[in-house]
Amino acid sequence: MVLIYSKDVDDFVNDVIDCLNVDFIRISESDRITIEEMDFSNEKSSYLVNGNYFESVDFEKIKSVWFNGGVISSENDDYEDKCYEILNDGYLLQKTTKRIGKRIADFEINRLDIMLEAKKQGLKIPHTLITGNKEKLEDFFKKYENKNGIISKRILDSYYYQDDEFLYNFNLTFPITNKILTQTPKEFSISFFQERIIADFEIRVIYIAGHFQSTAIFNFENSIDIRTKFIKMDNLRFVPFKLPQEIVEKLKKVFQKFNLNYGSADLMYSNNEYYFLEINPTGQISFINNACNFHLEYLMAKKLTHGN
Repeated sequence: MVLIYSKDVDDFVNDVIDCLNVDFIRISESDRITIEEMDFSNEKSSYLVNGNYFESVDFEKIKSVWFNGGVISSENDDYEDKCYEILNDGYLLQKTTKRIGKRIADFEINRLDIMLEAKKQGLKIPHTLITGNKEKLEDFFKKYENKNGIISKRILDSYYYQDDEFLYNFNLTFPITNKILTQTPKEFSISFFQERIIADFEIRVIYIAGHFQSTAIFNFENSIDIRTKFIKMDNLRFVPFKLPQEIVEKLKKVFQKFNLNYGSADLMYSNNEYYFLEINPTGQISFINNACNFHLEYLMAKKLTHGN
């Protein structure tokens, strides 16, 4: 049996499920489960669970787990959610299962960790400044003002911040302009800035348990954040792309450093240079997979079923 944690909406998960020839349980973000019993004796054990779409499933039968977003949540409060999390993790960690991806709470990595490791492995990164001081930001801005400028992006994986008045969206990358600088106070919350790289094309690299697949994305409008184009896919072109083996080996070491066997990496190609941007441990795969006919759903189903 295969256990799948996923986001509520994920076409790639649906495609993988269609390819599975074994029983599976899918737990999505909004799903709630009930632990019916966890009964352990010297002779045998059982771990019975009820969910939104299943009843009395014995998790002892689980042979592989795929973490692709989503968490285990109870029908009750935060305290019981935490109990479920600890009980379920304790069970899964001691059980011999094939595991692909990581549970959200296990992401002990952050943007800076990954970027520094990529640099250590010899991958080129954009010039980066982290500061909460306007004077230092202005100096950084002047350095690139007559080139391609600078951008800002979030430090944390959290997309939103809320105060008493507003809900702020930190999801998208945006350019720093003279107007923004004028309105910026002398001291502000610590923030992440980079030189802007004008790419010949961007590269989305998909990594599944030792297997790499890459796509060149041509952005004909040079949007600051290409994700704004993913809804309509206008002015974008996706082409299967073979990364140089030396770049593949360096990327593999970055994934291995953080014990990641699933996810996606973003790179840029500009002026004959490859620039590493970031790794997403629950990378968006479906639109790349479909556009380039990679058929990665078959590979993932095979990994989950047979482990090779």
